Amino acid sequence: MSKLKPGTKGDIAVNAGIYKGHYSSRLEDVKNDLIALAHPLMKGVLLPVYRDMNFTFTMEDSAALYIFDMAVRRMEVQSGVPLLWAVILDEPRRIQRRQFLRISCFWDVSIFQIETELKEPMRVIWKPARALDISLRGTRFKLSDETAEGLTFESGDRLMIRFQLFGKEYFLQGRATRIVHADGIWEVGLGFDSIAISVEKKLFEYIRQQEIMGREGQ
Repeated sequence: MSKLKPGTKGDIAVNAGIYKGHYSSRLEDVKNDLIALAHPLMKGVLLPVYRDMNFTFTMEDSAALYIFDMAVRRMEVQSGVPLLWAVILDEPRRIQRRQFLRISCFWDVSIFQIETELKEPMRVIWKPARALDISLRGTRFKLSDETAEGLTFESGDRLMIRFQLFGKEYFLQGRATRIVHADGIWEVGLGFDSIAISVEKKLFEYIRQQEIMGREGQ
């Protein structure tokens, strides 16, 4: 609890349901076993939540990230800042910053646009793309207009990425964060919604290997 200081900015991750994703927040208050967070926004309105909804709150200090598993207890909208009151479910997990190191990968991957599939079932197929870099928080990929075949990408779009790692195929879901479209090429940043422990271990192993190789090559 000593790490929970009012005013600390952080990230709320909802790992299940239709509102699955990452949302910016800030720790506003601590009262006994309850933690008040600035109620996250989704497209300019308060994110819909319900009592006992589980989520994680990630905050950082100068050396590491701290991840708290939490559950919603109540909302408070009467104050100047709408608050989300939650309780901590377990001891925080401390993660070294290097786990979120972004490294170049240049993988051949496949992309699936979930939003378009929901609107027009059976229209979307997996599109080949080239991943440029990756971390445990997200990746950046590119593909041409010709390959995208008329699809467009907007910030917040839900996407799925398929890739090979150590001889096995993995799938991760996330939302488009940074999009650049120029000279017939789409370059899209994808922030992962959540990562299964099995995938996280393999990604961390790969990132760590590349980090060591980079140091040895200097």
